[in-house]
Amino acid sequence: MNRFRLGAMSWVGLGFGLAMALPVAGQHQPVIQKLNDHDTIRGSETIKSYRVLFDAYLTLDPPPFEVGDDFNLYTIYPGMSGWSQVSGWAESNPGMAEAILECKDRNMIGLPYGVDEVDAAYRQAGIVAQIAVDGSLRRSEFPYLQAVDTIAAFATAEVYRLLEAGQTQQGLDLAVAHIFILRQFCDRQFLVEKLYGIQLLVDALANLRDVFYSYFDDITPEQYMDIAWFELPFLRPDRQHLAIPEGDRIISEALLDEVFDNREQADPDQFAATFGGVQSKNAPMERFGAARRWRMIATVHSSLTASKDRLTLVYDDWWRRWRVQQYDDILDSDTQFERTNPVRYAAVIYSMQNIEIVFGVRNQLVAGVSGTILSAGLCAYRKELGTYPDNQEKLYGQYVRKISDIDPYDKAYGHLRFRRLKTRTALDSPFARLWLDPDDCVLYARGEDHEDGRARQHSDDGLDGDLVLWPPIKALSRQ
Repeated sequence: MNRFRLGAMSWVGLGFGLAMALPVAGQHQPVIQKLNDHDTIRGSETIKSYRVLFDAYLTLDPPPFEVGDDFNLYTIYPGMSGWSQVSGWAESNPGMAEAILECKDRNMIGLPYGVDEVDAAYRQAGIVAQIAVDGSLRRSEFPYLQAVDTIAAFATAEVYRLLEAGQTQQGLDLAVAHIFILRQFCDRQFLVEKLYGIQLLVDALANLRDVFYSYFDDITPEQYMDIAWFELPFLRPDRQHLAIPEGDRIISEALLDEVFDNREQADPDQFAATFGGVQSKNAPMERFGAARRWRMIATVHSSLTASKDRLTLVYDDWWRRWRVQQYDDILDSDTQFERTNPVRYAAVIYSMQNIEIVFGVRNQLVAGVSGTILSAGLCAYRKELGTYPDNQEKLYGQYVRKISDIDPYDKAYGHLRFRRLKTRTALDSPFARLWLDPDDCVLYARGEDHEDGRARQHSDDGLDGDLVLWPPIKALSRQ
């Protein structure tokens, strides 16, 4: 499992029974209302997915294995140990598949924030986005993500079951519908939710490429081209359609209001209680020293207005960087977050999430979408002509849209790298050294170092090599 998903799991928080018993302090209701006034929450129920999706989840039979590190959408496939049990579970829950298909063309997930904003059945099952746990704005927890993981495991199992049963079109339809639902989760407002949704989507795209490869004989050129032309291009993970998380900023503003007095000056006791505990949470013996330090900081800290202005400046800077083209000069300069004085604006720094991690994760998603589209085009080309093309430009126009060919790591925001192999070629992966045969091809993005490693080494996150998108690493590793 990717490290971003593991990181997100640590934020899910309390067990369901305990977490759901905790009331939300009335003083934080305006914060919850502001979160729920966002465009990703407001609107008619007919454009939201969460009720259809989670109502079906409530009737879903328990999976044969506990969903977690060893059983999830990335580890499920027909050759796994216990596949007959997994396949039987998927087949016996048609209502969940119907819900996924129904939600594909909806606009948003729409699950409101706050325990009191959802039905009792949802609270009991932990399908909540909980704000201000124990009355503390420092604690927002998202146990509903565990339900999302289970739905993803189901969708993966059912897609492979359908394909194994020869129901190819039904399997492809469900795979694509699930991908579009995960795209909706990528629009949630908090950093944790966004990272979680993006990584699930990246994994689901990898599964679809595995399907292209493993069921190549069963999929027609028309089916490949339908996905490449009329489905995946509308995921739109670009900078205009995938926004940075705003929920964390709203929480930060409310938290600042709590730690300043009515004269807009830092309250020493509130600073000590709020930020001293945060700083020393992993070292309780240091709590007294941390509290004393925060009382001292309160005496020199900027006013509430200045602190909120700094918070706005930091987020405005992130927004500008989010919108610019790759390698714009602004990206080489220090961010406003990095420039923030650690004493005068200490409360700002400790009240907010550093969301810069989402910039790198977005690149993984853009590469994954682009690579999956081009992989479908490559398969269609090979089905029709019996071989892979000499270069991906031969796909443009007929098999894929040229605009879909994007390498977010390329200096000019250029195209993915592609080559058809003339000799047997090694490819190192986190699993093992893999081998590609002559006349195979390789499609890849450059990775975080922006260098062309000619796909000699694959890295899931692009940090230690190129991102090899075709052939799918999962399928090669199983061989």
